[in-house]
Amino acid sequence: MHGRMLAVGLAIAGLVTVGVASPATAAPPRVIEAQASGTITTGSLTNAAGTRSYQTYSPRRAQPNRPLFVWLHGASKVDEGDPQDLRRTSTLLLEADRRGYSVVAPMQSLRVDPAGTWQPQNPNNEMRGRGEPSIIADIVRRAIRDLHADPARVYIVGHSAGGATTQTVAALYSELFAGVATSAGIPYLADPTGLAIRVARRGRPLPTFIVQGTKDSVTPPVLGQIGLSAAMNSNGIAGSRPWSSTTVPASQTDPYRTVLTRYGHGRTEVDYAEVVGAEHWTGPGGVTVNGRALDRRLIDFLLSKHR
Repeated sequence: MHGRMLAVGLAIAGLVTVGVASPATAAPPRVIEAQASGTITTGSLTNAAGTRSYQTYSPRRAQPNRPLFVWLHGASKVDEGDPQDLRRTSTLLLEADRRGYSVVAPMQSLRVDPAGTWQPQNPNNEMRGRGEPSIIADIVRRAIRDLHADPARVYIVGHSAGGATTQTVAALYSELFAGVATSAGIPYLADPTGLAIRVARRGRPLPTFIVQGTKDSVTPPVLGQIGLSAAMNSNGIAGSRPWSSTTVPASQTDPYRTVLTRYGHGRTEVDYAEVVGAEHWTGPGGVTVNGRALDRRLIDFLLSKHR
């Protein structure tokens, strides 16, 4: 895709589902969602590239050497935008309570981008040791230390522009991560060959989980296919046949049907979740463009990987 078109798409990316009230004579019953019960703290980090705030989440029964998830939000100051702050109803936090991992969530500066959008299309953010990726990497290093996380079980997840930045950070700082997952994202430098990723990672494969909605009007499905091609090529499994393909029907937790296809094994594994009928914004669990069941599949995938 032409660089200018990609930049425009990323600038408006990161929308989140908001319910629209239908006319009725009586208010619908209030749905009380589960709430994560751990501790949320806020900090900031400054390096040569700038300053960003971040939040951390620790479950109540946190133990040393636990896994760490890094979450990168989509655009936050647009209609139906991803929240910058961690939400206690997010699947990521609810599963942290159940499984015992911690979460760190860097936050884009509204002074840098008034829409609250990460800027992976900015050339300054495409090289190791520079720009936003370097700040995020330093936040991850600090979180590993401060939260007593297991360095071999650190995972990075993002949505939309956050998903694109997730791919960039995972390419430039692959030594930090045991796995990467994106929802409605774009691969590093939008390179379908995966060569840019492979060079940046010095040939290291990295388990990858990709989620793409078939009706996405911001990150079109062709970009999901580009992401799949790039991930398979960079992991050294280009042309491999899938070893599993499963159709997961819509349910009470997931509003859309998902076709989940798996390629490769272990460190080279790439899973592609095509969400049939889904638009761009995140679903009720706040992680993928579907619901909590797919969110949990993504989390399961990452937690099964170790560096």
